[in-house]
Amino acid sequence: MTQIHQENSYTITSGDHLVTVRNRKRMDMTSVKEIERFDQEEFYVRTSQGHLLIRGEDLRIVHLDVDKGLLTLEGNVKALQYDDDENGLTKGFLHKLFG
Repeated sequence: MTQIHQENSYTITSGDHLVTVRNRKRMDMTSVKEIERFDQEEFYVRTSQGHLLIRGEDLRIVHLDVDKGLLTLEGNVKALQYDDDENGLTKGFLHKLFG
Protein backbone atom coordinates (compact mmCIF):
# COMPACT_ATOMS: atom_id res chain seq x y z
CA MET A 1 0.00 0.00 0.00
CA THR A 2 1.32 3.38 -0.93
CA GLN A 3 0.59 6.30 1.36
CA ILE A 4 1.53 9.86 0.59
CA HIS A 5 1.68 12.20 3.60
CA GLN A 6 0.88 15.85 2.95
CA GLU A 7 0.23 18.28 5.82
CA ASN A 8 -1.77 16.05 8.21
CA SER A 9 -3.56 14.14 5.47
CA TYR A 10 -2.90 10.81 3.81
CA THR A 11 -3.69 9.86 0.25
CA ILE A 12 -4.42 6.17 -0.13
CA THR A 13 -3.63 4.67 -3.52
CA SER A 14 -6.83 3.66 -5.28
CA GLY A 15 -7.64 -0.01 -4.76
CA ASP A 16 -5.78 -0.39 -1.46
CA HIS A 17 -7.87 -1.79 1.39
CA LEU A 18 -7.52 0.09 4.66
CA VAL A 19 -9.39 -0.46 7.94
CA THR A 20 -9.16 2.06 10.77
CA VAL A 21 -10.82 1.43 14.14
CA ARG A 22 -11.01 4.30 16.62
CA ASN A 23 -11.54 3.30 20.25
CA ARG A 24 -13.63 0.33 19.07
CA LYS A 25 -16.48 2.81 18.47
CA ARG A 26 -15.91 3.98 14.89
CA MET A 27 -14.60 2.04 11.90
CA ASP A 28 -13.57 3.41 8.49
CA MET A 29 -12.90 1.15 5.48
CA THR A 30 -11.73 1.61 1.91
CA SER A 31 -12.08 -0.71 -1.11
CA VAL A 32 -15.52 -1.94 -0.05
CA LYS A 33 -17.17 -3.68 -2.97
CA GLU A 34 -20.48 -4.74 -1.43
CA ILE A 35 -22.32 -5.02 1.88
CA GLU A 36 -23.83 -8.48 1.60
CA ARG A 37 -25.82 -8.46 4.84
CA PHE A 38 -25.99 -6.47 8.04
CA ASP A 39 -27.85 -5.83 11.25
CA GLN A 40 -26.99 -4.23 14.59
CA GLU A 41 -24.74 -7.14 15.60
CA GLU A 42 -23.08 -8.24 12.36
CA PHE A 43 -21.90 -6.81 9.05
CA TYR A 44 -20.70 -9.05 6.22
CA VAL A 45 -18.74 -6.96 3.71
CA ARG A 46 -16.96 -7.95 0.49
CA THR A 47 -13.70 -6.01 0.11
CA SER A 48 -10.82 -6.08 -2.36
CA GLN A 49 -8.98 -8.34 0.13
CA GLY A 50 -11.77 -10.87 0.67
CA HIS A 51 -14.88 -11.08 2.81
CA LEU A 52 -14.84 -9.29 6.15
CA LEU A 53 -17.17 -10.22 9.00
CA ILE A 54 -17.58 -7.48 11.61
CA ARG A 55 -19.27 -8.35 14.90
CA GLY A 56 -20.34 -5.99 17.63
CA GLU A 57 -23.24 -4.22 19.29
CA ASP A 58 -25.40 -1.34 18.06
CA LEU A 59 -23.56 -1.30 14.71
CA ARG A 60 -24.86 1.19 12.17
CA ILE A 61 -23.77 2.78 8.90
CA VAL A 62 -22.68 6.40 9.32
CA HIS A 63 -21.35 6.94 5.79
CA LEU A 64 -21.38 4.87 2.62
CA ASP A 65 -19.93 5.98 -0.72
CA VAL A 66 -20.53 3.15 -3.18
CA ASP A 67 -18.66 4.83 -6.03
CA LYS A 68 -15.46 5.28 -3.98
CA GLY A 69 -15.84 2.08 -1.92
CA LEU A 70 -15.86 3.92 1.43
CA LEU A 71 -17.75 2.74 4.51
CA THR A 72 -17.91 4.17 8.02
CA LEU A 73 -19.58 2.27 10.87
CA GLU A 74 -20.26 3.25 14.46
CA GLY A 75 -21.10 1.02 17.41
CA ASN A 76 -19.17 -1.29 19.72
CA VAL A 77 -16.78 -3.30 17.50
CA LYS A 78 -15.98 -6.68 19.08
CA ALA A 79 -14.45 -8.79 16.29
CA LEU A 80 -13.12 -8.68 12.73
CA GLN A 81 -12.66 -11.81 10.63
CA TYR A 82 -11.38 -12.05 7.06
CA ASP A 83 -12.01 -14.95 4.74
CA ASP A 84 -10.08 -15.14 1.45
CA ASP A 85 -12.36 -17.83 0.06
CA GLU A 86 -15.19 -16.33 -1.99
CA ASN A 87 -17.78 -18.50 -0.23
CA GLY A 88 -16.01 -19.39 3.03
CA LEU A 89 -18.10 -17.48 5.55
CA THR A 90 -21.27 -17.92 3.52
CA LYS A 91 -20.81 -21.69 3.51
CA GLY A 92 -20.39 -21.62 7.28
CA PHE A 93 -23.54 -19.52 7.69
CA LEU A 94 -25.59 -21.77 5.38
CA HIS A 95 -24.17 -24.89 7.01
CA LYS A 96 -25.36 -23.62 10.40
CA LEU A 97 -28.87 -23.11 9.00
CA PHE A 98 -29.23 -26.31 6.98
CA GLY A 99 -26.55 -28.54 8.56
